[in-house]
Amino acid sequence: MSDAFYDSMAATAAKLITKFGAVGTLTRTTGGSVNPVTGAIIAGTTVTYSPNTIVQKYSDDIVNGTRILSSDRLIILDNTIEPLMTDVITIRGENWTVISIAESRPAGIPLVYFVQARR
Repeated sequence: MSDAFYDSMAATAAKLITKFGAVGTLTRTTGGSVNPVTGAIIAGTTVTYSPNTIVQKYSDDIVNGTRILSSDRLIILDNTIEPLMTDVITIRGENWTVISIAESRPAGIPLVYFVQARR
């Protein structure tokens, strides 16, 4: 398939996420150090991004209490920014920590990102 096809798919995905989701804030701190005891990031530069997001609850049959908790959520992000494990995602005033990231990237073109997130 051509790049134009996947670009069109990415645009369609972004349009649907915008229509049915909410704008989130992805906060990224870089250039700092990490306190090994508390895990706090110290003296870094903070940048924020505003991707469109959809938040979904995981179905009960995949919640196992260890890898996926009942309070975890699947956050689907548009392709405007690639999330990192160290990012914090804020949606409707709730802060979410990134647990895992998966992506849909056919032919190297990012369509959407799937983030397992935990409060």
